[in-house]
Amino acid sequence: MPTRYRNEPNRFAGLWKQIAIGIVVGYSVLGIISAVTWMLIAQVESSSLSITLP
Repeated sequence: MPTRYRNEPNRFAGLWKQIAIGIVVGYSVLGIISAVTWMLIAQVESSSLSITLP
């Protein structure tokens, strides 16, 4: 006879927390990377460096 698992519906009870934490951390990291990139772009544009295309 096949054995039945007890508390079958609660098998993935904590999964939604891990997904939510992953989304929050992912968006935070993307936001930080984006902010650093925009600061670097602003630094290059405001400096005396000029980029000339041939």
